[in-house]
Amino acid sequence: LVAELIGANFVNEIIAQSKSVEHLYPQVKTIVEIGGEDSKLILLDYDTHQKRVRIADFAMNTICAAGTGSFLDQQAHRLGLSIEEFSKLALKSENPPRIAGRCSVFAKTDMIHLQQGAAPDFDIVAGLCYAMARNFKSNIGKGKKFTRPVSFQGGVAANVGMRKAFFDVLELEEAEFVIPGHFASMGAIGSVIATMEDPAKQVPFLGLERLQNYLETHKEKSVGLSPLTLSEESKKRMAEVTTNPCASKKEDKVDAFLGIDVGSISTNVVVIDRNKNLLSKRYLMTAGRPIEAIRQGLMEVGEEIGDYVTVRGVGTTGSGRYLTGDFVGADIVRNEITAQATASINIDPDVDTIFEIGGQDSKYISIENGTIVDFEMNKVCAAGTGSFLEEQAEKLGISIKEEFGNLALSAPSPVSLGERCTVFMESDLVHHQQRGASKENLVAGLSYSIAINYLNKVVGDRKIGEKIFFQGATAFNQGVVAAFEKTLGKPIKVPVNNEVTGAIGVAILAMEENKNRETKFKGFDLSEKNYDLSSFECQGCPNMCEIRKLSVKGEKPLFYGSRCEKYEVNKEKKEGIDLPDLFAEREELLLNINKKDYGLDDNAGVIGIPRILFFYELLPLWKTFFNELGFGVVFTEKSNKKIIRQGVESIVAETCFPIKVSHGHILELIEKGVKRIFLPSIINMKRTHPDIEQSYNCPYIQAFPYTVKSAINFEKHGVQVLQPVINLGTGRVGLEKPLVKMARELNIPSKKVKMAVSAALDVQENFSSALQARGTEVLANLKEEQKAIVIVSRPYNGCDSGINMDLPKKLRDLGVLAIPLDFLSLEDSDVAKASGHMYWKSGQRFLTAAHIIRNNPNLYALYITNFACGPDSFILHFFRDKLKGKPYLQIEVDEHSADVGAITRLEAFLDTLKNVTGKTEVEKRKKTTFTQGKEGNKRNIYIPYMSDHAFALSAAFEACGVPSVVISESDQETLELGRKLTSGKECYPCVLTTGNMVRLLKDPDFNRQSSAFFMPSANGPCRFGQYHRFHRLILNELGYEDVPIYALNQDETIYQELQTIGKKLIRLAWQGIIAVDILDKRLRVTRPYEKIPGETERVYRHFVQKISDVIRKEGDIFDALKEARAEFDRIELNNSEKRPVIGIVGEIYIRSNNFSNENIALKIENLGGEVWLPTISEWVFYTNLTSKRRSISNKNYMGFLVTCLTELF
Repeated sequence: LVAELIGANFVNEIIAQSKSVEHLYPQVKTIVEIGGEDSKLILLDYDTHQKRVRIADFAMNTICAAGTGSFLDQQAHRLGLSIEEFSKLALKSENPPRIAGRCSVFAKTDMIHLQQGAAPDFDIVAGLCYAMARNFKSNIGKGKKFTRPVSFQGGVAANVGMRKAFFDVLELEEAEFVIPGHFASMGAIGSVIATMEDPAKQVPFLGLERLQNYLETHKEKSVGLSPLTLSEESKKRMAEVTTNPCASKKEDKVDAFLGIDVGSISTNVVVIDRNKNLLSKRYLMTAGRPIEAIRQGLMEVGEEIGDYVTVRGVGTTGSGRYLTGDFVGADIVRNEITAQATASINIDPDVDTIFEIGGQDSKYISIENGTIVDFEMNKVCAAGTGSFLEEQAEKLGISIKEEFGNLALSAPSPVSLGERCTVFMESDLVHHQQRGASKENLVAGLSYSIAINYLNKVVGDRKIGEKIFFQGATAFNQGVVAAFEKTLGKPIKVPVNNEVTGAIGVAILAMEENKNRETKFKGFDLSEKNYDLSSFECQGCPNMCEIRKLSVKGEKPLFYGSRCEKYEVNKEKKEGIDLPDLFAEREELLLNINKKDYGLDDNAGVIGIPRILFFYELLPLWKTFFNELGFGVVFTEKSNKKIIRQGVESIVAETCFPIKVSHGHILELIEKGVKRIFLPSIINMKRTHPDIEQSYNCPYIQAFPYTVKSAINFEKHGVQVLQPVINLGTGRVGLEKPLVKMARELNIPSKKVKMAVSAALDVQENFSSALQARGTEVLANLKEEQKAIVIVSRPYNGCDSGINMDLPKKLRDLGVLAIPLDFLSLEDSDVAKASGHMYWKSGQRFLTAAHIIRNNPNLYALYITNFACGPDSFILHFFRDKLKGKPYLQIEVDEHSADVGAITRLEAFLDTLKNVTGKTEVEKRKKTTFTQGKEGNKRNIYIPYMSDHAFALSAAFEACGVPSVVISESDQETLELGRKLTSGKECYPCVLTTGNMVRLLKDPDFNRQSSAFFMPSANGPCRFGQYHRFHRLILNELGYEDVPIYALNQDETIYQELQTIGKKLIRLAWQGIIAVDILDKRLRVTRPYEKIPGETERVYRHFVQKISDVIRKEGDIFDALKEARAEFDRIELNNSEKRPVIGIVGEIYIRSNNFSNENIALKIENLGGEVWLPTISEWVFYTNLTSKRRSISNKNYMGFLVTCLTELF
């Protein structure tokens, strides 16, 4: 745009950065460039033919601005530092803590938790720098080799902390690290050089007047959201909340109670009397120094009312509650959920819903009869919180306090920013700014985005009552209050002292729970005591915990950050010390269930088995098998910080946390010198019922033995990988046959292998039986009112203490029994059959467990999931539906080092359970998903639009007498609708198809009595097979239980099911798919060369319609195609220059659907390319191949024959 306005040559930034380095630093082979919102990796080499430097490869950050300069600016502001101070402060650190590097928002969360754990600010600053460097290496580099020398350029190169971090992370020598003299201007320099080299690109300069005029007059043209308004009642209440309390001085001292809430952004100190009147309050910025904020608050409150009160009890809450409690001498320490709810209930006993949005956390609390019955917190992501608003206000140059809200309420047309991750919203905000959106419309759009993000991602489908309190400092923002009211259509009440309700709540709890005891409070004069903060890395075990030491003069030092009890001093006895440790018992059985002494000596061969994935369930099988063959077995250490670090930094693509950690375990085996590593590809697990057709592991698990080789070069290390393909779902043959084949590599006869398999299966069965027996015993011994938590997880993320954040141990410390999932009778349960539609084995177990938990009043669920877990994005919906009416807790675990958020959730969940009584029942619904054709013939079938092939399929249905309509293509409305009804974790096609379906429901012409939706099914392991089941849940929740979904299974039964609609459907649909494939191919080879723009598209559209008409009337498809070929041949072409052919691959829906891929094919053509795209028929051939394989595997020979005959005829 700027180039067009001023008359300039636009040069791509990759080329520009490379050109400047080529001319100024020709020795450089790798460029690391990080700017405000972009980061680039450029690899250079020397082209001997052209005798010049060329770009060998490059990579850029995606739409996400994680790991760029803007993030460092935000954190410097949060810490109260200039970016220059931030830069220099990092050099003071000797032990930079590990901070998550995948996402800037997650890194920010870790930073907050470190602050609350007393980490010095210089350590945090250095940790952020190293996190960004590691993030760049893993997320941008993705396994690429950083050939030396390396040039670090862009604005971030000014940061000396970042220079040191890259120098260390890339393991460079001084001579191998180049900081250009003009590091911030290398792109501009390169663009000038590129233009000088090509005279044809040297255009006349038009001056700056047009640019200036554009900036002054251009306004963004887009349909905005409804203007924000506050009701008169809300305006009155908003005026009240700004009233500060006045401390009333009395002649006699009064008993008082102190409450302290240490959060990520603010530290709040309040004092109340026995009548719960607020005597004093302070709202201070934490600024990364919680101890200083506490001292300041205590000093100010003490000066104000210290002479007039006698403190009888002290409570602390917030993410820094434990550190604060130790420092000030708290009598109680409570989680934020309980504290916030306590304050609200005391303000108004009728409150039923609390929205609390703080600086970094947001919370939803549901209250009935004055007790908490449900709650939720934002996950590790801080999307939709106060810190984001403050950061954006600063970028826009406005005050967050009053100016932001006033501007939002004056906006005529707020921009739509959606409710995605804050980093994406930030990018959208920049985009709207560039298009001329006014400040008013931008801040109003931000207000909407915070409200919508909160409602969709935190509240979800939970109940929102009629008396809603909005608490936290963000509630001062009139724009956000108005956005909530506009979105919900309900009044929002902001209580007086909303910014300190957490501190008030914990002060009330201190008064109620410390009635007759002496307080431990150390006094208001703590601000006068000297203290020291330091950190060191414990070398006692491979976890290498970063220990923070807090020393207060005259007191024993306090230590934080340890995963064990080594540094615990004067801690109270844990509540659950007398409870059995069932996870420790399980691990003992896992490792030592087989008591046989094999007498193996040092000369026996060694097989390495990493403690990953299958290890935590099938170790008895594998260990016995190899021992029987005469091999010793070597394991890796338990997952620890070193292993996790190695894994996270070695991956070349973003995966779930357990897969990342698995990479680290493999590297540890290699470091141990193990030369044979056992890495089976386990496709499926044992089926629990004959009617359950599949029991798949997820694709990550299946493919790990193959994908790990992209990150680890086994040949280079001289390691032999044993990777049989195991199908436990097909019985013994699926195990024995591949092991016999593998054993040939080890020169072991098949007879010996079969004997070893028999012994191994017996031991594995003994292990499973022992777990079941112990589980039955535990359940039988639960007391009538005792509550136990079932850890609903996969064995590898629930039984690995390094991955599960020691959550079972934390529960035990809180006095609650944690039960491993496989202690339940999952395999024998009758309900296991009912979960057969769930083709993932983990999902089958989880849904069976949900049934058991729902019907046992003693049991509750803690569901452990991981970021980017594909199956869980659907299983969680079904799990919640199974448990409807019974609370459960979900915790998402990732490579984050701090666990204070998990502890908060555990404590709040246990508080919630105190108020749960009675048995819950799940509402029974009529089944309205069908797979046979007769019922469908009575209704209009709505077919989702993936590509133009949908029109041919619709025509085939109609030729068989089934009325059908193709749903309109996706648009922004369907995307927004889909996002509102999904969690954000489902795959993109599911979001779009959900939105398309709901958009149709909103159409006033939609007739529910005569309509049905078409959504094919599958038997896994791809998530696609769960779409129609998820859609069924959505329809039920929206009140459309009577609207059916026609779910055609694309597996071995597909052709039998199609025959029920009409015998000619298969032939007609196949003809249509092939015909549209041919038209699509001709479109792509013709359109790039057409002389008359739009001519090829016109011809293509005409014949897609004609093909559909021919199929509908059962005409001659070949005649139509011949006519199409002739018409395409008549298009005038410009063949003077052959374009490069760019192949587009990827998931079938995304690559075929123009809206979801943002019309990438047309963009490539506009840039001078020609596009090649796989056909839909190729996908059909593949599904036929997998159908035949499954038919043979399941001994469904009739299905195999039908598929073969259908292919032939």
